[in-house]
Amino acid sequence: MATRTAISERVVTWKDALQLSRDQVLAAARSGQHGEAVLAHATAGRIVAAWALDPAPIDPVAHLAQTHERGRRHLRRLLDQPTDAEVRSPMTSQLYDRLTRPPEPARWKPIDYTSVESYTYTPRKPLRRVLDHALDHLNQIDQWQLWRREGVVPTPTDGWVPSTVTLPEDRLPLTARDLDGWLWRIDQALRLLIQRAATLGPDDLDWQPPDGGWPLRRVLHHVARSELLYAASFDERLPDDPIARYEEADARLSQRLASHAINGDPSVVFPGPYGTLFTPAEIVAEVLALEKELVSRTRPAP
Repeated sequence: MATRTAISERVVTWKDALQLSRDQVLAAARSGQHGEAVLAHATAGRIVAAWALDPAPIDPVAHLAQTHERGRRHLRRLLDQPTDAEVRSPMTSQLYDRLTRPPEPARWKPIDYTSVESYTYTPRKPLRRVLDHALDHLNQIDQWQLWRREGVVPTPTDGWVPSTVTLPEDRLPLTARDLDGWLWRIDQALRLLIQRAATLGPDDLDWQPPDGGWPLRRVLHHVARSELLYAASFDERLPDDPIARYEEADARLSQRLASHAINGDPSVVFPGPYGTLFTPAEIVAEVLALEKELVSRTRPAP
């Protein structure tokens, strides 16, 4: 395990590199074309890094239980939001494509960073997303088990609606009675998911689907991470101004790097929002790589 001094020195090196990259992003955004798009994708990259640096239990079942306890507190506070409130997620579809692309670079498709595809949340929408997401992946566990043991290829169950879509019902008023009903359903779904996940052994969790899909260990960390991101969409909103959004994302990343999260504790892991486990060094490297790519694609305005 690295010494505290070595870790501190490493963090200083990371912060210096991130500060230099930050200055380059801001300069490119102010002087080149597609400045707002550059800032939006860079903001997404830094906030995702801050999310990933939130230490999680290495046991995905414990991660699910811990996150639900935290997420539920955020969901309770949705009742405090005005009915017509709407907040833009920092995530972009382009960054989603980058984070979920196949591991082989030869299979990567070009990503257009000159535009921004994003989505918003209303007070009711996180409730729907948390519930549907838990049910979808609860069903996935049984399908993966049949696939592994009997070769039964899963049948997609896309009856739910993704974050990029806002339904008319998502804009309805949220009353205290409504919230209690949603939380009851969410509690039951998460309880069933946690109970089912607790029956899985290492072979079940780490079985690699023949099509290259996600092992269940990754799926469970993804569900845990996503619940908190949906639930905290209002409590952890970013400013509307593009530069202020980026600077706030940078500040949150700096806070994570300064915390105890990277002290080398072997009982914690650092999952990204899509369940991939990273080291703190890999998280910082991904931010720097994304921002280097964004800056290199920005041409000075004529």
